[in-house]
Amino acid sequence: MKPGWTTSAGLAFAALTAGLAPTGAPAQQRPLDRISHIFVLYMENRSFDNIFGEFPGADGVANAIARERVLQRDASGAPYRTLPPPQGGGPFDVSDNPREIRDIAFPPLPNAPFALDALAPSISTGVNTIDQTHLFYTNRAQINGGKNDLFAALSSAGGVVMGHYSRNAMETTNLWRLARENTLLDHYFMGAFGGSFLNHQYLVCACAPVWKDPPADQRSILDERGWPAPHKTRPGWVEDNRVTASADGDFAVNTTESVLLNNGGRNLLPPLTETTIGDRLSDKGVDWAWYSGGFDLASKPDRTQAETNFLNGGLRFQWHHQPFAYYARFDPRNPAGRAQREHHLRDASRLDEDIASGRLPPVTFYKPQGVLNQHPGYAEIQSGDEEIGRIAALLARSPMKDSYLLVVTYDENGGFWDHVAPPAGSAAGARADFVGPATRVPALLVSPFAKKGKIDSTEFQTGSILKLVTERFNLEPMPSPRVSAVNSLAMALGFP
Repeated sequence: MKPGWTTSAGLAFAALTAGLAPTGAPAQQRPLDRISHIFVLYMENRSFDNIFGEFPGADGVANAIARERVLQRDASGAPYRTLPPPQGGGPFDVSDNPREIRDIAFPPLPNAPFALDALAPSISTGVNTIDQTHLFYTNRAQINGGKNDLFAALSSAGGVVMGHYSRNAMETTNLWRLARENTLLDHYFMGAFGGSFLNHQYLVCACAPVWKDPPADQRSILDERGWPAPHKTRPGWVEDNRVTASADGDFAVNTTESVLLNNGGRNLLPPLTETTIGDRLSDKGVDWAWYSGGFDLASKPDRTQAETNFLNGGLRFQWHHQPFAYYARFDPRNPAGRAQREHHLRDASRLDEDIASGRLPPVTFYKPQGVLNQHPGYAEIQSGDEEIGRIAALLARSPMKDSYLLVVTYDENGGFWDHVAPPAGSAAGARADFVGPATRVPALLVSPFAKKGKIDSTEFQTGSILKLVTERFNLEPMPSPRVSAVNSLAMALGFP
């Protein structure tokens, strides 16, 4: 029996995937083959407790308080008397917010979780919060061996990391409605420590990209505790840089753009050659696509300045959220790469028609444009929630309405605290490694095959998506031992 399986879960999963090994029965008779399309909607930077902390019946904030798993400590290990304020401004000091919202100060608060929308009557899911520290080694240190008690100490946002949205604020959102009507996964963990760059790469390759001979000044530097060392020249910053510390190998772990798609920056990652889930699908002849808001404009070599301003300011396109574009297979500098890019890496402007017409590939990833992705600092909850509801409605009335699976999940926690310890150490076995998993994030399964009104507490992580895709389409397994060890999302489905 695999680690973490119960007897009943293991038996149910065996029945669900029967036919994966050669048998006399036709493969199309497998229950999983009833899923015609797997659609992954990848949102941004929210922990489970931040979004679903007060969802009835879920392992949320009330459980954390009851288990006494909420206390935050300073860097010396002493508990805070009150939560520390953010550095430099208030919790809502973001340019998109009206001045009266930006001027709201962070009050003295008990050392405990709190509702962001309770800080002032004007605060809602339509108000943006400040961005927060979310870096590879920092996230690992914040988790602190599963105690999750250094989030406030090791963040530019201070005590804001303990904020969540109340039941009153979330009750009418599409996220909560879809969770009530389908399956909410309340023990699903982000694949890798840190930020969006690495977690997008993990979604497609279950790996940290190798960067051979990286620039020396891009190396992370750790102190004797394994924490990022204070920056040598920038007060308040730490040496949690683009590349792992030298003792940990040559891996890109924090925000790095690619030579194949970039915003004119420096220290660009050379083309990647690791195996991706796209490679596995193409090898099997299964079509797939990554849809992204603004991708065509980002790829346009002769953009006007006005177009560039719209891309970066209006759409808030995020270059490091386009993981497949980093790979040599999609190199636009040669005809083969251009053809692969044009077929598989698509602008989101094509998505609605592809859904409505039934031309959607069997495996689809969708990355909303920045203003819709719910990332603190440049996007709020409400606009992204509307996009989630819109996509769910399109699929529910599409030609594949009786056979799709929509996975709504988040790349990483964005620096927000969560109280559940991720799998780690010898107890986790192959389900954990140097890269992760890390903090718990929201995940929903929306489908005719989702168990209705179910909260599933099975342990899942980002690699569980890759394992499901591999099983459904009989692919060669991904190279990652962790993906082979984790539970597949198939375990959370039900087939009448």
